[in-house]
Amino acid sequence: MPESSKHAIPEAVRARILDWAGPSFPLEIREEAVRVHADIMAGKHSEEVEAYSGELEFGTGGLRGVLGHGAGRMNRYTVGRATLALCRVFAKRSRKPALVIAYDSRRKSDEFSIVTAGIAAAQGFKVYLFDDVAPTPILSYAVRRLQAASGVVITASHNPPEYNGYKVYAEDGSQIVGSIQKEIEKEIAAIAWSDLKFLSESDPLFKKQVKKIGPEIRKAYFAEIARSPFATSARPEKKKLHLVYSPLHGTGGRWLPDLLRHFGFQITVVPEQEKPNGEFPTVKYPNPEEPDALKLSRELAIQVDADLFLATDPDADRLGVGVRIERGNYALLNGNQIGSLLCAHLCEKISQGKDASRYHVYKTIVTTDLQRRIADQNGIKIHDVLTGFKYIAEQMGLLDTGSKQMGYKKGRDLYLFGGEESYGYLPVGFVRDKDSLSSALLLCEILAQRGDLLGYLNQVYLKYGLYLEDLKSVTMKGLDGQKKIKEIMQRLRTDDWSGMQVGGRKVSAVLDFLHQTRNGKKSHADFGVLPPSDVIQMVLEPEGRLTIRPSGTEPKVKLYISLKYPGSPSSLDELAKARTELENELASASGIFIARTGLAG
Repeated sequence: MPESSKHAIPEAVRARILDWAGPSFPLEIREEAVRVHADIMAGKHSEEVEAYSGELEFGTGGLRGVLGHGAGRMNRYTVGRATLALCRVFAKRSRKPALVIAYDSRRKSDEFSIVTAGIAAAQGFKVYLFDDVAPTPILSYAVRRLQAASGVVITASHNPPEYNGYKVYAEDGSQIVGSIQKEIEKEIAAIAWSDLKFLSESDPLFKKQVKKIGPEIRKAYFAEIARSPFATSARPEKKKLHLVYSPLHGTGGRWLPDLLRHFGFQITVVPEQEKPNGEFPTVKYPNPEEPDALKLSRELAIQVDADLFLATDPDADRLGVGVRIERGNYALLNGNQIGSLLCAHLCEKISQGKDASRYHVYKTIVTTDLQRRIADQNGIKIHDVLTGFKYIAEQMGLLDTGSKQMGYKKGRDLYLFGGEESYGYLPVGFVRDKDSLSSALLLCEILAQRGDLLGYLNQVYLKYGLYLEDLKSVTMKGLDGQKKIKEIMQRLRTDDWSGMQVGGRKVSAVLDFLHQTRNGKKSHADFGVLPPSDVIQMVLEPEGRLTIRPSGTEPKVKLYISLKYPGSPSSLDELAKARTELENELASASGIFIARTGLAG
């Protein structure tokens, strides 16, 4: 190979690969690293080369990636390095640091939880390790309950089976943001693979420092739910309802059925998907956002004539719902609709009191503006945050402390509800991440009280306005995909979109959340205290928004469109007609924009 071609490979990449050929790794990995180094020097490109030449980034709340060897994959070494970095950071924040660890049903999740526990134990941390798979929101609750310095949950949420991940939580039970994340990233960069010291479960230090938990956290969580204003004891109307539920082979099956039964509901669990299984054998993607993932839930609901079927993703932070229209026929609600039902019920209940203005609702910038209208009309404050539930949790923390910058006053301002369109909602204040468990209970309580969720949703549309949304995701894998994503976002920032027609609406402004500009000029009014983010949002007239952003957890670009029907339907017939018109406009707008941006190929 010519010398000039060898010099084209960055020295840092070559060193990263050769690190894995060193004595810190077993023979199998060392031999593989040598072979990969030879391949990259020969100009060969493969997934194996990417695994060793790339580096798994500590991004949105932690790590997420494909399982395998190399610095660019999820394995015991990348998990170990992240844990050692975490311990070094949080040891500075606590005199007697404790770490809570939960894990889901994925491949190697239990193994990675032991790796995490062992490294933390070796660093002097008191470790609380769940004795079985547990939902992400329960990890968040446990961190708060046990007054730990940090928490970790081993999960890749709803990604395909070949993925796993590592989410990190701060002492208040929220996913880390800002400065803490940067500190951990800096520590990771300073750690050599030879620094990692793994402990087995049989090691005396492991046994001394690591405590198994589970039943006591369940009991405490159920008790907290019982104190929530929406949770009611067993009532006659609950016994008439029949619910179907699927955990999609994840953690929810160990928690949600017991919670719903505890509060008086009857529930049947989809037997094929009840037990934890990281292969997710009955679904292509274990994601309640995907209709195909709900196929078995629908079939069982039809069989038993259920009023409602529910499904949660593997770490049970997201909730999908199907509502019976008539016998044998069910309608799927999307994340905006589910969130709006929960938001409307809570806001309308609070507005009957005298202190509605004390309460706050939070939504992400890509979540329906219907929730803004609901909060406003009920005298409740509402705030937009960046995409990612960690930003809602961050605001909850600022509420607790009475942040003057945000205009909060400690003891006066209270959290009511937070949600995002991607099927994540939080109707309680004692958890700091999206929680399918409390959300499912609240939705079932609404059904018990109102008798008809679709009827209530129509009432919401008639009262507050008809808003509909559409989401398109375009997958772009590998280094070439990352390059194309960057090119598309750059083109969106530099092209002139003023006056462009999207469907029947005109682009009136372009908001760049990265540079915090409106039509190219700095705008504090539009962004306030929001941190920069790689998002472009187009304001449409009349009343619409089009938002495009790269996914923080998957190799995708996501396109969101939200439109409000310009009229005011006053009857169910008018509402049905308006909905058809708006659905057609949404489909047209998506197609036009995808073609214009080159997202189609």
